[in-house]
Amino acid sequence: MWVDFVPRERSAFDEGTGISILQPRILPCEQVDSAESIEYQYTFVRQGERVGALGLFGHQEVDRTSARPVWTYTLNLAPSWVLRDILRMKSIFGSFEPDFDFLQSIARGLVKSFAGQTTNSVDLRYVAFTSRGTLISNGLSDRLVPDACEVDEIVLAEVRIPSHFA
Repeated sequence: MWVDFVPRERSAFDEGTGISILQPRILPCEQVDSAESIEYQYTFVRQGERVGALGLFGHQEVDRTSARPVWTYTLNLAPSWVLRDILRMKSIFGSFEPDFDFLQSIARGLVKSFAGQTTNSVDLRYVAFTSRGTLISNGLSDRLVPDACEVDEIVLAEVRIPSHFA
């Protein structure tokens, strides 16, 4: 079974499994590398019952180079423990996708959980990424594109949400 999330209000839903990824709880986080660090706490539910959870870190930043500022929120799937937690969920989904494809499917679901927003007053962008090193160390390097081999950061999924207010 292939996992394919579609945006819903405050969640992303996979019709094939009936699993939703709820918009996460977001907390400020003190990480050494950035003052703008955040922690995401995701819940996976099926028919109102919790079937899984995922915690990860990211950053927020604002790009003011264009006429309208864009708030970008990153979801860092590069730590090996995050990748392993995601791949452990394959059995919950009954997925037979190759590991890299499943990782991308879940990454799409994580960012799509934000896509149904309708009350944002600024442009938003959510980006889930991993690293080349993580993919290699976890045996997923066969899916790396040769052009990407020079770049360590690999974007797995992205969603942009335009402002709903002028």
